[in-house]
Amino acid sequence: MRALVYYDKEDLRYEDIPKPQITKGNDVLIKVHYAGVCGSELARTIGNFPLPQEHPVPHGHEFAGVVEAVGEDVKSVQPGDRVAVAPRTVCGVCDDCLNNRVGQCKNTRGFIGVKLPGGWADYCMVDEVNVVKLPEGTPTWKGAFLEPLTVAVHGVQIGEYVRGKSVAVMGCGTIGALTLQVAKHYGATLLTAFDIGKERLELAKELGADYAVDTAGDWEKEADKITDGKMYDYVFETGGVPFTEKAAITLTTPHGTLVYIGTPFTDISFTPAEFEQINRKEIWIRGAWQSYSTPFPGKEWPEGAEMLRSGEVKVDGLIDRIIPIEDIWNALEDARDKKIHGKIMMKIADDADPLPANLQALQMTGRR
Repeated sequence: MRALVYYDKEDLRYEDIPKPQITKGNDVLIKVHYAGVCGSELARTIGNFPLPQEHPVPHGHEFAGVVEAVGEDVKSVQPGDRVAVAPRTVCGVCDDCLNNRVGQCKNTRGFIGVKLPGGWADYCMVDEVNVVKLPEGTPTWKGAFLEPLTVAVHGVQIGEYVRGKSVAVMGCGTIGALTLQVAKHYGATLLTAFDIGKERLELAKELGADYAVDTAGDWEKEADKITDGKMYDYVFETGGVPFTEKAAITLTTPHGTLVYIGTPFTDISFTPAEFEQINRKEIWIRGAWQSYSTPFPGKEWPEGAEMLRSGEVKVDGLIDRIIPIEDIWNALEDARDKKIHGKIMMKIADDADPLPANLQALQMTGRR
């Protein structure tokens, strides 16, 4: 079968490898339809966070497809079911797993698509516990967004959001746009998106933001005006860059809650005055890591899947392009040159669920 196998930075190989075979009772073999490219995968392949692989495997952790075959003990899915994958592996019996800290399980066997074979391939084999059945009527191109959507759901839940409180989302890439919609689902008021660039801010308004503020301007004055000087009860930081990490503190009201969802890939330093805001305003700061809770994979997954099914969370506007698997190198070069403005999505199976008319124009043929 075809696969994009990750070896190291600048070393992603298109290879023909054996198709996985059912060997265990809990095995589920998935024919991959669509797979997304995460920012963390860009950081590993063309960025400054390579992860040299002693045992190279197909990359990719955001994917969905159809169950091809199952082991004899599998009960929750059957061949023909449309599914997505929760890519983390956990032991389920340690102190962390038993106390709703599954994201911190120290007995993990690795992450599907990083240490374990992932979805940038024609087929992927996973344990039944990692399979999430998509609600009836949910196409697999939407299902490929379930993993990043659950990151947003988890972040809002970690912040213990209270309905009716004001919300700012700092950074409106894929995770930010999803977080914005999840916050709206939970009843956010004065929902404000902060980012740089007209396109992202226009999309944020389309997705439900009450206000969209360009951080190239006097964003602090704008926020002050919107909130009548109070700033925001809840701030969700999703950009993971020094500016957004620090600006999020400024946007948080005294005794407010700040949740860091974005993953930084550069060093961040604070001046004493910047950091002192945390003390003076006595704000609550939470970190949100991945998307899991007890029982694994957690309530985030069925909740997110239902949001996709109902259309309450919209993802079609988040896609930059839809490409065949062999065109990944052109897309990576465009990402390096900052020509990507949304999610890179790979259509892997020829018989994958059809795309709606508005997305068919985003399909690109291989040029390699």
